[in-house]
Amino acid sequence: MSAPADVAIIGGGIVGCAVAAFLTEAGVKVEVYEREEVAAGASGRNSGSIQHPFDPVLADLHRETLDHYRGMDEVGMASAPAGVLMLAPERDSLEPAAREIGADSPELDATLLEPAEVQKLEPAVAPGLWACRLETGYPVRPLAATRAFARRAHAGGARFHEAETAWPWAAGGRTRGVLSAGVRRPAGAVIVAAGPWTPEVIDPTRAWRPIVPVWGVVADVDLPNAPRHVLEEAGVEGLAAGAGDGALFSLVAADGQVSLGSTFLLDRPNPELWEGRLRRAGDRFVPGLRHAEVVGLRTCARPQSVDGRPLLGEVRGQEGLWVAAGHGPWGISTGPASARILADALLERAEIPEPLSVKRPRTPPMPQPGPAG
Repeated sequence: MSAPADVAIIGGGIVGCAVAAFLTEAGVKVEVYEREEVAAGASGRNSGSIQHPFDPVLADLHRETLDHYRGMDEVGMASAPAGVLMLAPERDSLEPAAREIGADSPELDATLLEPAEVQKLEPAVAPGLWACRLETGYPVRPLAATRAFARRAHAGGARFHEAETAWPWAAGGRTRGVLSAGVRRPAGAVIVAAGPWTPEVIDPTRAWRPIVPVWGVVADVDLPNAPRHVLEEAGVEGLAAGAGDGALFSLVAADGQVSLGSTFLLDRPNPELWEGRLRRAGDRFVPGLRHAEVVGLRTCARPQSVDGRPLLGEVRGQEGLWVAAGHGPWGISTGPASARILADALLERAEIPEPLSVKRPRTPPMPQPGPAG
């Protein structure tokens, strides 16, 4: 497909807004449909840390994403990372992770720190904890990155339809546009970037499920003298990669907002029931969190793919229907680069790399309609 052309995007998160920005800047007329409001999902309700995803394939997306953000003052990303401290009560539980990260991602400069060094670096951390420091972690306000790309897309001419649900409209074996509020709206191509709800938008029968929701709860707390580093209990990276069912401590301070998490839950949680658990778990790492005032609670579903990598490209057997979803907890950390790759593929400038393709071997194939009758 050649520019200019009409493209409809279903989903107003970081990926949908970034795709819209890249396409409008290439001369494409874009319409974005969001059933709630821009950044209403995980893109705007995350903890607010842009950081390395612990995956060599996704690392390339992360590096490119950082370059995109550096050119956007509205994101508010610092020029250098604050650093991530992976915390544990014993050295033995950190050493394997530090070795693995050091081997796979030497650029992170994984460094083991004994308790005295941790205390000197971050006095708010509880005494007696060991840490592995990683050269990554850029705290930003959760909404900042998505809204920055939305403004960029709007400046390029993209039209946003908030509080408007849309579905792909197909006829004659090809996707023709979207169906919204009972009205058929033509488009040259449709991109579904609806996060964890992407499979049901593409296949309402729900037989195709290469992406599932993994729920997170985040509490905003009033915490004077919050740590400068991003703090994580050792093991968060494993839950993030494997979409396990559980919770581990994390704390991110960005522009005066302190976000306490993290949960990786397969069922939608009641955030009110998690408030106390998050504070009690956090108190082991940062004394005072148990009694810190909670000034806000938010929950969201992360779009977790089967292998932890996003699905990009035109859906097999669905001409004109494209997908960009499945980033798990790494949406703001890798999504803009994914969006650029998809935009280039749609404009026939480049092909989707096989490890990210929606047609890669580990991705379940779309069910094909059977014979009539």
